[in-house]
Formats: sequence, C-alpha cells, structure tokens
Amino acid sequence: MNFISSITIAYILFVLLDFSWIFMNFDYYMTLCRKIQKEPFVVKIPPIILAYIILFIAFYIYITHILFIIKDNNTYNKYGIAIIYGLLFGLVIYGTYSLTSCIYYKNYTYYDAFKDTLWGMILMSITGVIFMKLYKK
Repeated sequence: MNFISSITIAYILFVLLDFSWIFMNFDYYMTLCRKIQKEPFVVKIPPIILAYIILFIAFYIYITHILFIIKDNNTYNKYGIAIIYGLLFGLVIYGTYSLTSCIYYKNYTYYDAFKDTLWGMILMSITGVIFMKLYKK
C-alpha cells in the first residue's frame, strides 16, 4: 500500500480507537467534567474537528520520523521503532495536555493525567505499528 493510503487508514483507525476509548470511559469523563466545571458537559464540534486536525499533523510528523530512521538504518526493527517512538510521541502530546490540565483544573488529578497520558502512548504505538504493517515501499 502506498504512503497516502497507509497513513490515511492508520489515522482513521487512530480516531476510531480514540473515540472508542472515550466512549468506553464516558461515565468517568462525565464525572470528571462535572467535578472540574460544575456544569454538564457540552459537545462543541468545531474544537473537536480542529483538535483532530492538529493531532493528524502530529501523527504525520511521528510517522515520517519513524520512516526516516528506518530508511537510514535497515538494522533496526521497524515495529520496535514504531512502538518506542509511539510511546515517546504519545507521552509528549498527551502528557503535555494532561499535565497542563492539572495546572488549570483543581479537580484534574495526577491519576487522570497518568491515565490519559498512558492511553496516548498506547494509541500512538498501536497506530504506528498499523501504519508499518500497511505501508509497502
């Protein structure tokens, strides 16, 4: 599969997995939201779309970075690289968001930050491996 098809499918799976995570933890997030803002949660579609566009940019940088490393050194395991860099990339993106939430919101705990960051690390790793499985030069 070519690069465009591979990254498109991997990113669609990224979004679907992320939405699945959110829906599986929906009650938890709604309780957390009520604790933080003292009001019911209201879905705002434009910020969701913008956030996932920005996440696509980050995902693209992550994928092209792993490909650059693999291209320059064929001795590395491409799946291992996808996992390691996925963990690091997820740590940076989701960790920054989560720890910033700890700063702004009194009721956003370190546990909440840890849980969300760990999910981001796993999500980036899984979708990086999926991309590597799909992409054939």
